[in-house]
Amino acid sequence: MNAQKLNRNPFPNIILGDHDNDILKVDLDNCYTIRIAKIIAFMLLYRFNLDGFIILQSSTKTHTIKNEELIKVVYRYKTRGYHIVFNRKVSESENKSILAWLCLQLKDDNLTKWFLMQCIKQTFTLRIGFKGKKIKPPKIVYRYGNQDKMIAVWLANREPILDFLKQGVKTA
Repeated sequence: MNAQKLNRNPFPNIILGDHDNDILKVDLDNCYTIRIAKIIAFMLLYRFNLDGFIILQSSTKTHTIKNEELIKVVYRYKTRGYHIVFNRKVSESENKSILAWLCLQLKDDNLTKWFLMQCIKQTFTLRIGFKGKKIKPPKIVYRYGNQDKMIAVWLANREPILDFLKQGVKTA
């Protein structure tokens, strides 16, 4: 996909994603490094015997720190968001249980808010396409273990969405 050459999202009001309850997915916003995402993925993999995983980089956010008068920027840093998709099929209750355990372990407000929203919607969703000003869909940055079950299903569900976006990019 030629998304790197875009300077705007051709579908700014549409967010395309995959939703289901039998694939364990984790949305880590503002995770500082891929190393932290890997540590979390391996922690879940071994504790819950999840067979394998992929990590996708979803976005980059720039944070600014200003002086006391809030006029001058004194420091900028970037954080990255990551998605993790696991290979073993899980039940809906096991999915909720694992994610609740992770929220308690990490004490991450963004993860907890995401988890609660998934419980309210009664389905677990990860973004596959564009979102607002983000002009790149999430890309796979790390793979580990088996990827023949639920990861294969998730990737198969992802393909038509990416194909749709490619068509929109060509016409935009």
